[in-house]
Amino acid sequence: MMNIALIDDETAILEDVRKCVETEILPQDEVNLFVYTRAKDFLQEIEQGDQFDILVSDIDMPDMGGLELGKRLHEEGGGPYLVFLTAYLEYASESYILEAYQYILKEDMKKRLPPILRQLIDRVKKEKQQFRMIGTPTSKVRVYYRDMIYIEKEKGSKYICYITEHAIYKERISLKKLSEKLESDEFILIERGYIINVSHIASMKDGMVLMDNGARIFVNRISFKKIKEQISLYRGNL
Repeated sequence: MMNIALIDDETAILEDVRKCVETEILPQDEVNLFVYTRAKDFLQEIEQGDQFDILVSDIDMPDMGGLELGKRLHEEGGGPYLVFLTAYLEYASESYILEAYQYILKEDMKKRLPPILRQLIDRVKKEKQQFRMIGTPTSKVRVYYRDMIYIEKEKGSKYICYITEHAIYKERISLKKLSEKLESDEFILIERGYIINVSHIASMKDGMVLMDNGARIFVNRISFKKIKEQISLYRGNL
């Protein structure tokens, strides 16, 4: 099941957004649609453990605007795909810094939002089908690719560790063999025994990669360049 949230403080516009979104939701998509008039109400549900796949939010709202909400979600990591709606072009550059999937002027919403939403729904459906079964023959757990922040080889061990937001999973397999099985442009094998999920990179600077769970991974110049190229490839395929 997929969860999509819509936020706008103006109820009339929120209804227009809802209708616009519903034109792209098919019965087989299995989508739950949630509407909010305050960003704080949405954030409260996130803090209580609710998960959302796509967020379509207005930017200019009282109490908490869309950009502030986006910053909070970006700091937490692993949040929904962001689509910002606004009447003002001036916010475009800041929404890009937050890695928003799209920035749409409200006057263009009926034309631009439906195809963008269709792309996102299809991408989320694909992501939910990408996972790896980890464990023993009698006890296995399904770990989704999108939840793997990074994977590391334990020093002096034949096991590798899958690092996710809430747990660490172990599997006896080489990093090289695993990287061949992870058929996704989200992952890149680097030196020092790591596979990084580029969708979980918070920032990069001076040979250090900061993951969105706070982990710092230090890489050489060649790997640093490879990671930047992989990020461009990944975002280009969104």
